[in-house]
This record gives sequence, C-alpha cells and structure tokens, in this order.
Amino acid sequence: MSTGILGAPAADPRRPRLRGLTWLIWRQNRTAFWIGIVAALAVAIYAVVQHQHITAAVTAQHLDACQGQETSMPCLGRLNAFGQHYQFPMRRPLQAMLLLPFLFGMFLGGPQLAQELESGTYRMVATQSVPRMRWFAAKLSVPLAMTVLVSGVFAAAMTWWWHPAAQAMGPLFAWHSWYPFYGIGPVVVGLSVVFLVLGTTLGIFLRRTVLAMGATLVTGAGLFALLERARPHLWPVHTTYAQHTVDPPAPADAWLLADGPLSPDGRRVSEVWDCYASRDIKQCLTSHGITGRWAEYHPASHLWALQWTVTGLCLALAAVLVALSAWWVRGGFGIRRRPAPAEKR
Repeated sequence: MSTGILGAPAADPRRPRLRGLTWLIWRQNRTAFWIGIVAALAVAIYAVVQHQHITAAVTAQHLDACQGQETSMPCLGRLNAFGQHYQFPMRRPLQAMLLLPFLFGMFLGGPQLAQELESGTYRMVATQSVPRMRWFAAKLSVPLAMTVLVSGVFAAAMTWWWHPAAQAMGPLFAWHSWYPFYGIGPVVVGLSVVFLVLGTTLGIFLRRTVLAMGATLVTGAGLFALLERARPHLWPVHTTYAQHTVDPPAPADAWLLADGPLSPDGRRVSEVWDCYASRDIKQCLTSHGITGRWAEYHPASHLWALQWTVTGLCLALAAVLVALSAWWVRGGFGIRRRPAPAEKR
C-alpha cells in the first residue's frame, strides 16, 4: 500500500477535491457557509420535532373532522386553541425568513467582488494565468452553490413545519399572506439567489463594499415590493358568478382579489353601500336590483403554481444580472486604462 509523506495514506485520486481558484474562493467564504449550514440544520431539527408534535395534536384532538368547516362554531374554538399552541409560535420564524435573502445579498453577495475592486487585489488577476472571466465565474459560482444549499435546507425545514398546521387550520392560517408565502417552498431559494446576484452586481458597479451592502438593502426592498404587487397577477384567476347570495362565491380558504354585486341578468353593477347598514341586507339589495355576487380569486391549489412562478421570475432576473455583470467584467470593470508614457529619446 502506497503512503504519502510521514507515512500518511496517499490521497485517493478518485475523490473529488477543490483545486486552484475554486479552492481559494471556498477558503474565503467557508466561514459564512459553516455558519449558514449550522443554523439551517438547527432549524431543520427543530422543525422536524415541531412537525411531529403538530401531527400528534391534530390526531389527538380529531381536527381532521373540521376540514371544510373550520369557521363553524364547534370547530372554531378547538382550532383557536390549537393555533395558540402551534400556529402563533410559528409566525415569527416565518416572518424572519424574509430576512434570509437580504442576508445573502448584503453579507455574501455585496462584498464578494466589491472588496476585490476596492482594495485593488483584482489587479492580481491580470498578472496570473487565470482568465478574467474564469475568475468571475469562480467568484460567483462558489457563493451561489452555498446559497442554494443553505436556503434550500431552510425552505424545506420551514415547509415541513408549516404544512400540518396550515392543513388543519385552513382559512384561519391564510396561505396567501406575505408570510407564510415568502417563508416556505422554492421561493425562498429563488429570492436568496436573486438577492445574492443583485449584491454581487451592485458590488461590481459601485466598487465599494459598504456602499454595495446598503444599495443591496434598498434595492432588495424595492424588488420585494414589486414582487408583492405583481404576485396576484402571475397566475390566471378563477372567476365565479352566483345569484341569490350576499357573500362572495369563493371558497373560504381562497385568496379573494375582487368581488362585487350582480344584477338579475348577470351584469356587474355598482355597490349600494347603504344597504349593508340596514336590518335586512338582502331585501335592500334586491330593491336596488342586486340579486347576486361575482368574485375573482386564487384557490388554495394555486399556492405552488404561484410559488414556482415567482421563483422562475427571480431566477430569470438573476440570469440577467449575471449577464450584465459578466459584460462589465469582460470590459475591465469599466475602468479606463491610462496610456503608457512616451519614452524619452
């Protein structure tokens, strides 16, 4: 059996190892990776434990029988008590998940290239045999892989924790609210990736670490606001019409986007708000020619369609930012080179 120096076993050549530039960038980012993966695994272990507690409570309290009638009086009290013990402790972690993409963008993406440009160490690339674009690809791909892995563990853990409680509580734990929507599923990974690339791109253009981190915070907040405004329109809505009702004709757990009154011939008409303060609302509406309601909504089955659509938008935007950054790096970071001084004769 062959041995290495000082009798140590020789490294297995079939074992995959990081080499050269990739190994160097891994060394630069490994502290952030280990902090992230340890935190993600801790959350995953806690989520598995809580999932078991929730499923046991649902079985013990026979909450399965309340599905479809969560707002009825016999079930409402039981579900409220269940929510106090299992839903409310989940809210803060779900809200905190929105901070995860900002952390990746500000503290991993922002300094990734801005530090090199600010300190001038990027000039070493020109003196080495490593092409500039290969250096850029390594500087981006290593933290990108770390981001996908860590955010994926967080997303899987929070989804596993959230699912049995949401299934038991139905409309009492709205799936379409900004939380839990941005704290579960693939959208966590998509947002983390686009924020990381956003921070890296801003770092390339601004060439200042602290400035890039601040710009990532502000730009990321604007991006999230735009996504939240666009989210209801990213998937086709269901539209229903119903006569002889004063309630919107939508399931209780649906994301109701709009509703209004109908005339007897099925036309949409204007609301008569004064009728809702009368004793007999239905009779008042009928006297004004209103006999039904229409509604536009997303049913609960649209959750994962909306999740994957938002994720796809994030990844598409990330691809555009990567292309823009690559173009800027290929052009020399937008830095004009001074002409060489003429030789004196």
